[in-house]
Amino acid sequence: MTGLLLALLMVQAPQAERYGIVVAGTAGDTVSVERVLRTPDALRAEVFVPNRARLEVAGALDGRGCPRDAEAKVFPWRSAPGTTPVQQVSVRLDGDSVRVAAVAGDVRRSVALPMPGAAAVLAGDADAFQVAVVDCALAAGADSVDLAVVAFPNLRRMSLRVLRHGADVRVIASDTYTVKLAAAGRGQQIMLPKAGQTITRVSAAAVEAVRFAAVDYGAPPGAPYRTEEVHFEVEPGVVLAGTLALPAGAGERLPALVTISGSGAQDRDSYAPVADGWRPFRQIAATLARRGWTVLRFDDRGVGASTGAYGAGSERTAAADVAAAVAYLRRRPEIDARRVVLLGHADGGRIARLVAAADHELAGLVRLPGAADTRAATRAQALWLLEHTPQPAALPRDSLIARLDRQLDSLAVSGRREVFRWDAAAVAAAVRVGDVAIMHGGNDRQVPSDQAAALAAVFRRAGAPRVSVRVFPGLNHLLVPDSTGDFTRYDRLPSARVDQSVLGAVADWLGGLRRAP
Repeated sequence: MTGLLLALLMVQAPQAERYGIVVAGTAGDTVSVERVLRTPDALRAEVFVPNRARLEVAGALDGRGCPRDAEAKVFPWRSAPGTTPVQQVSVRLDGDSVRVAAVAGDVRRSVALPMPGAAAVLAGDADAFQVAVVDCALAAGADSVDLAVVAFPNLRRMSLRVLRHGADVRVIASDTYTVKLAAAGRGQQIMLPKAGQTITRVSAAAVEAVRFAAVDYGAPPGAPYRTEEVHFEVEPGVVLAGTLALPAGAGERLPALVTISGSGAQDRDSYAPVADGWRPFRQIAATLARRGWTVLRFDDRGVGASTGAYGAGSERTAAADVAAAVAYLRRRPEIDARRVVLLGHADGGRIARLVAAADHELAGLVRLPGAADTRAATRAQALWLLEHTPQPAALPRDSLIARLDRQLDSLAVSGRREVFRWDAAAVAAAVRVGDVAIMHGGNDRQVPSDQAAALAAVFRRAGAPRVSVRVFPGLNHLLVPDSTGDFTRYDRLPSARVDQSVLGAVADWLGGLRRAP
């Protein structure tokens, strides 16, 4: 819960203040910047996540400075102020409950969840917004304050303890951090070695001077392959940008693979700012290009250099994007059109199946951790979180499970719309690729590893002739070594690099792939 520590950057708030926050990674890369306006009764932050999204987060503060609600709006990366958000979520405390409302395109959802004793909303989408939570705890004037908060967007109740010893303040959540306060009662920089980040409070003018470094998606010096920046059109107004990795000196038509990202706005590397940076598709492209494969990875709509609005479409829209990537590859003279394979991680695997159900010329599918039954996997994830998160006595476990089941039964849309009405068997029956590989982490707590066998059974019942399954012990949902698989603690991982055993297994499987008829 690294965002909590930003509260220590502003312990004594003036009546109204504009300032900025810069979050940097261990390599000096800028993770995000925020423009912040705080008044005694409200907080507003405009958050810029490089090449991914622009967010606006706002909330009202009570008399102690505790945020009682939060509203987050998500906009495409290059959008101007005044643009219609592609997603909008609001969270509001109401007695012993929290009320949540979400809008994505023409889809609207609302739900009320029991949260007895919660005194504040902890909005994780904006680090500066969370300043008010610890500010409110310190305002009590005691050396030790316990505060129950609703963590958003995860929507779970958690306990926060703030301890002050003179100029030292400790924040205890899932980990404990100590920050030295300056003479004026506020810190200027916090080092977070476990999260691999540095959080710095700067002036409003200084945050305007921050310039995001361009991401280099090219091949490293001396690599036995080259890269090419490419663009392809899906429909008028939607042009996707990507990187094509091509083996050097190849003298024959090449097999090709298209990577498909999971949920959320993803760049072509499927980057996530955990540990030293999770970039699975960059690793996969480098591995396969060294073995004679061409790999196309591309930015999602509205992300990075791709145009269009992320979040405005459905799973079918995402499938159209992947189909356009396949068509682009087949038009290139160096590509063997009969040896094109799709590789999808998490929700990307479901998109791959949609594409394969409509395109019977594909040579194969590689399915990295993902669900056969989305409802069952979501329920298992929630139950695991329930077992590993302390709950107040006022929330009986059976009651929570019953409430979860009712919500899953009635939930028709989530994320890319179709996730909870997904008919895996019907789609698999239409897939005609000969070879399917399913690879899963044995310590995956987001999607339990038993989903790998369940997914293989779906394909086999649908008549797929060759289905291979491999579960890698000790790896999590990111296919990274992790002894617990706890997805709430990915920022504590020592490294976020995909394990070499997985990269080797993907390359070996592709090496034995038969040419499509």
